Amino acid sequence: MSKKKFKTEVIIKLCKGCGYCKEVCPKGVFEYAGALNPQGYDYTVTPGTDNCIGCGACVMTCPDFAIRVTEL
Repeated sequence: MSKKKFKTEVIIKLCKGCGYCKEVCPKGVFEYAGALNPQGYDYTVTPGTDNCIGCGACVMTCPDFAIRVTEL
């Protein structure tokens, strides 16, 4: 049986850079972009999306509904 793979995406225009996703992610998927979104926030990005296990902790924690996790 092969391991399930997931894709984690941040909706940049909704992200306010609170960092809650970074705090709760057990696999270190999230980092700050080091750039500002149109609203002026340093948003998060998902360079570690290959490590995502699909637990959904980030989705449940994000107060702005700015994260999507989909199974590939």
